Amino acid sequence: MKRSGLISGLLIIALTAGSVIAFGKSYARDIYTYDCEILEQRPEQLTKYCADGGVLIYDITWKSWGYNGAEGTGTYSENLCEPNCAEGERVEAKVDLYLSGIEVIEGTRVLRYLNANTRNGEVLPNGDTYVSWDVAEFAVKMKEFENNG
Repeated sequence: MKRSGLISGLLIIALTAGSVIAFGKSYARDIYTYDCEILEQRPEQLTKYCADGGVLIYDITWKSWGYNGAEGTGTYSENLCEPNCAEGERVEAKVDLYLSGIEVIEGTRVLRYLNANTRNGEVLPNGDTYVSWDVAEFAVKMKEFENNG
């Protein structure tokens, strides 16, 4: 009985060590995301439209950050561009935000997808109480452009 317990214990240790070797151990310090095309850890701002900053979330405070995702709070800000973007009024709302979808991009573990929900159910200019975007999209496209152009 003792021998089978010892064998089972050794098997569990071997399987655990094998999975760490196969998949790599990941620490929060190894996890990044993008603000435009800049790799960052726990950024204070995430920008959807990098050319003009028309939509962004700023004053971000992170509650958690790791391989399974990140959770925080911040302020959503959008330029309504009325009558034009230079003179447009900004609307803002407090949001809870979540980063998910870990991917390896050029050897770096990146949280790729942002979802943000208004904290008080406030409706945003898009007609919803939430927004989402691929925070790595701009960086990936810029790298493709650099490699092909």
